[in-house]
Amino acid sequence: TSETLLAAIGRGEEEIAPSTLFAVASILEGCPYINGSPQNTFVPGVIDLAEQHNVLIGGDDFKSGQTKMKSVLVDFLVGAGLKPESIVSYNHLGNNDGKNLSSPQQFRSEEISKSNVVDDMVASNDILYKKGQHLDHVVV
Repeated sequence: TSETLLAAIGRGEEEIAPSTLFAVASILEGCPYINGSPQNTFVPGVIDLAEQHNVLIGGDDFKSGQTKMKSVLVDFLVGAGLKPESIVSYNHLGNNDGKNLSSPQQFRSEEISKSNVVDDMVASNDILYKKGQHLDHVVV
């Protein structure tokens, strides 16, 4: 409930994500809150509080991390006529990634989704890359 959340904030509980604190502050000020964090921001108490104060909340993970940077860099390099041959992506296990990626099925899903971003860029350039050619892309 919102009461439980506010009490936990008052006690300084460390488990509360910073993005949750920002959301609560916005709600209490009557300001809409757009969440761009991958953390578990909208816990039930936040939703309850937003409903009580009639404040709009929304959003979940703007995906502004290394996948975005990799996409921008590959697009830039390919657009400049340079041909990346290999990319390694490191997951620093932020948010719940460590727990989620401990499952082989979850890890494989993450590996595929991160590789698809680069594969689409490579497939769109038939000057540098032959049809069906892929970058060597490893997710660690």
